[in-house]
Amino acid sequence: MLPPATNPPATSTTAPIAGLWRRFGAFVHELLFLVAYVFIVGLIFAPFSGESMSSGRPQVLSGPIAVLQQVYLFVSIGAYFIYFWTEGRRTLAFKTWSLHLVATDGSGVSRKQAVVRYLATWIGPALGLAMYMIIGRNGTAWWIFGVFANFLWAFADPTRQFLHDRIAGTRVVVRKE
Repeated sequence: MLPPATNPPATSTTAPIAGLWRRFGAFVHELLFLVAYVFIVGLIFAPFSGESMSSGRPQVLSGPIAVLQQVYLFVSIGAYFIYFWTEGRRTLAFKTWSLHLVATDGSGVSRKQAVVRYLATWIGPALGLAMYMIIGRNGTAWWIFGVFANFLWAFADPTRQFLHDRIAGTRVVVRKE
């Protein structure tokens, strides 16, 4: 006698694309971890500012140390995401929200796709910074739309994909494990 037929588990090709708000919620979740990480890195680099911690003034890094800190943050955050976006791994936020990153054909994400996705994620912040530099501090905050360009793109995209997913050839799907 044959065992009863069971439905196969959803694969990445049959898993539904995650909803826009669910993906945005996971983004906010990731952002909370990143803010904490940036704060810790700031504390690590603070002694190199050349000012006393007891001066009562905010410490702002400048010169080569500031550049080193920014490069370190860019590379270390990139390494974190690229590692977790490949070989079926997931960040804590993706696990919490039952999300998986897959290629558009449903296969796993390659390292090249992960690197492209990470770099494309910076399009919005770079656009926002450029807009801020052009507009300046004249009381308007139109530059903030540049910061969120990657996410605003989803409202115009026919499949509601974020800009960085569209560029990298990836998609975020819902899959319970």
